[in-house]
Amino acid sequence: MAQGAKVGKTYENRPSNIILPKSKSLSVQTIKKWKDALTLAQLAENANRKPYIELCDSILLDSHLASVIESRVLKIKQSKFKLVDASGKSDAEISKLFEQPWFNSFIYHAIMAKFRGTTVVELWDLNPETMGLDNVNAIEQENILPLKGLIVKENGDETGYSYKEDPLKPYYIQIGKNKDLGILKDVAPDALTKKFAKASWAEFVEKYGIPPRWVTTDSYSESRENELADMMANMVSNHWAVLKGNEKIEVMNSSGASSYEIFDKLIDRMNSEMTKRILGQDGTTDANAKGTYGSLKVMQDVSDDRHDADKTDIKDLINAELLWRLQLISPVYGVLKNYTFDWDDSKEMTPAEIVEMVGKLSTAGFEVDTKFITDKTGIPIIGLKQEPNTQLATLERTQKKKSQKLQPVAFYRTRL
Repeated sequence: MAQGAKVGKTYENRPSNIILPKSKSLSVQTIKKWKDALTLAQLAENANRKPYIELCDSILLDSHLASVIESRVLKIKQSKFKLVDASGKSDAEISKLFEQPWFNSFIYHAIMAKFRGTTVVELWDLNPETMGLDNVNAIEQENILPLKGLIVKENGDETGYSYKEDPLKPYYIQIGKNKDLGILKDVAPDALTKKFAKASWAEFVEKYGIPPRWVTTDSYSESRENELADMMANMVSNHWAVLKGNEKIEVMNSSGASSYEIFDKLIDRMNSEMTKRILGQDGTTDANAKGTYGSLKVMQDVSDDRHDADKTDIKDLINAELLWRLQLISPVYGVLKNYTFDWDDSKEMTPAEIVEMVGKLSTAGFEVDTKFITDKTGIPIIGLKQEPNTQLATLERTQKKKSQKLQPVAFYRTRL
C-alpha cells in the first residue's frame, strides 16, 4: 500500500461500522457460569467468547478489583517516554506526535489486553487539519475471531473482514495471542465469591438487622390474634404495644460479632487474593498491612517488577507493530523512519532538591543558569546579591592580605 494512503478513501465502510449495535445486560454470574464460559472460549473450533466477555464485564464492577487494575494502567500512562534515533539521541518535537489523546487510548487498550485477553485496536480516524491520528478504537471482543483473523458483523458469524492481511493490516493491531483470555480468568472465582459474600451479608442484614420478634398469647380469639398481628407489623415504627393477661413479646438474639467474622473476613480474603494475583502482593494496598519498612519495601519492589514488565511489553508492541503502521497511515509520521520508542527513566528533581544542588554547585565554584532555576522551581531570580561598598571591601581585603605577607627584616651595622 502506498505511503500516505488512507483506507477510508478507498473503502466506504470500515469493519467497525458493520458491527451491529447491541444492548448489554448484566446477568447473575456464578462459579458454574465461569467454568462454562471458559469451556466455550477455549473450544478448539468455533470458540465463543461472548459468555466469558459478559463475565469480565460483571466482575469489573467490583470496586476493589477495578482499583487494583487501574493502579497498573495509570502507572503506565503516567510514565515518561521518548523517541530516540540510532545513537540514542531523543527528539522532543517528534515525541510531541505521541503526546496526544489517541496515544493514551492506545496505552490503555494495550495494558487492558493483559487482563481481558486478545484485543484488536483500530487506527483509522485522521484529523483533517493535522493529518495526525485522531482516535484509537477497540473492536468489540465478541466481534473478533483471533484464530481466523476476522472482524465479524455479529457474534456467531464465520465470515467477515480480515484484519491480519492487506489492505486492512496497517490499520488494525492485535494485542495478545490468539487464545489469550487474560488475567481476569484467574481472579474471576475470587471476585464471584466476594459477590456471593456481599449478597449473603445483605440478606443477613435484611433478615436479622432488626431481630425477629414474636408474641405469645393464651387467647383463642381470632380478633385478638389479628390485633396482635397488626401490632407486631407496626412495631417497627411505633416501638410499643398494649398487651393483656399472659401475653408477652420476645425477640430473637442474633450474634452480630459472628456474622461480621463470617462475611467481612471472607470479603477481605478475596480482596487480598485478587490483589496478589494482579500486583504480586497486597502490602501496598491494604491499609491494615503490618510489617517492617524492609518487608514493605520488598512488597513495593514486587509491584515495581510488574510495572517494569508492563513497560517492556508496551515498548516492544509499539516498536514492532505501531510505528511502521503510522508511517503508512499518514505522511505526518514519516519522520519516525529512523526512530524507536523508549521509556524515559530520568528522574525529575523536586524544587527543593534543585535549590539544594544549586547551592552545592555554587559553593564548588560553578555558575548555574538562572533561567533554568526559575523554570524548574518557579522562583524568579533577578540577579546576584551584592555586598555594600563592594569595591572598598575588596580593597581592604587585598591590603590586609599584603600586610600579612610582609616579614620583619633585621639590619646590622658592620664595622669595617
